[in-house]
Amino acid sequence: MTTMLSATDLRRTVKSGSMTTDILHGCNLELHGGGLTAVVGHSGSGKSSLLMCLSGLDEPTSGTVTINGQDIYRQSASRRASMLRTEIGFVFQQYNLVPFLTVEENIALPFQLDRAKVPRDTVTQLIESFGLGHRRRAPARTLSGGEQQRTALCRALARRPGIVFADEPTGALDSQSTGIVLHTLRRMADEGQMIVMVTHDLEAAAFADTVIVMHDGRTVDTFGRTTSQELLGIMSGLRA
Repeated sequence: MTTMLSATDLRRTVKSGSMTTDILHGCNLELHGGGLTAVVGHSGSGKSSLLMCLSGLDEPTSGTVTINGQDIYRQSASRRASMLRTEIGFVFQQYNLVPFLTVEENIALPFQLDRAKVPRDTVTQLIESFGLGHRRRAPARTLSGGEQQRTALCRALARRPGIVFADEPTGALDSQSTGIVLHTLRRMADEGQMIVMVTHDLEAAAFADTVIVMHDGRTVDTFGRTTSQELLGIMSGLRA
């Protein structure tokens, strides 16, 4: 089934005592099919908050998010939890690996918690694709930050969810690891996987089919394939 993701008039407000902060101001987007989408914007523009709301992890104050025609915030708690386990993948900046489990065991863990069969061939393919073959039996606590990030990506992708959301997937990587990750995500997007990533890296955003630009909590523009230099000009214009 072709995955469809849309958000309409998405707003997120946070209250702390008598203070109210508006984080998202009526964001709108619509994505169809697979492909790689990058969400860019200056720090504090609301990128990560948008990603959390789109993925079902943080309920917006108002507005709707639909995945394949289902308003995810109108689903029961159990149904949304099921979607988060099987239909939606999320890669956090903090990785959230179990330190004493190996790379392979961390990737397999979600299947084991659900008492589901671990797709060993898929796990092996992902481990090799992300350049982790020589580390597959290494405990997570011994991995570099870049290796942990790549392991977290493998874990999110192993279930082949309809959508994978990634918050700064190359943020902790060196240039070689960044290249491995971006080329692997690009290949998976070409094979029909929908991937939505937040990134500060304009060269990473240039790998995307669609670039959504955020400014002050709003989705202000959407572009097709573009270059990092063109994006730099767009971002400079926002500051002006």
